[in-house]
Amino acid sequence: LSAVMVIVLVSLACSSLNPTPGASNFYMATDEDGANKTNVFSSSDDFFVFFDVAGIEAGTTFQSRWYALDIEGEDPNVPFQTIDYAYEEGIGLIYFQMTSAEPWPVGSYKVEVYMNGAKVGEQGFAVQ
Repeated sequence: LSAVMVIVLVSLACSSLNPTPGASNFYMATDEDGANKTNVFSSSDDFFVFFDVAGIEAGTTFQSRWYALDIEGEDPNVPFQTIDYAYEEGIGLIYFQMTSAEPWPVGSYKVEVYMNGAKVGEQGFAVQ
């Protein structure tokens, strides 16, 4: 799969003085605002995975690993793309975006999100 990736950050105010460090509230969407939540995409859509972060230190590393689970020619155990991001202070919501110049093959996919090398979230999705 030929893919191009982009990381975009949205800054939100932290609502807690002493948040528990981590990532939570993972979801997929078809838009960079996260308004069109879905786990089913068309072959021309970009894929967005969003998640909240709290209590994270600057420099904490995040990585998204994108897998094609049942696409001919793709190993479902090997990511077809990875995207890295070093956390910047003051960010409350992070998203990773996956794009492709070619239509996405119909099938099942997943994205895993890692924080400092430990898996903190996963979202399965489909292209129909």
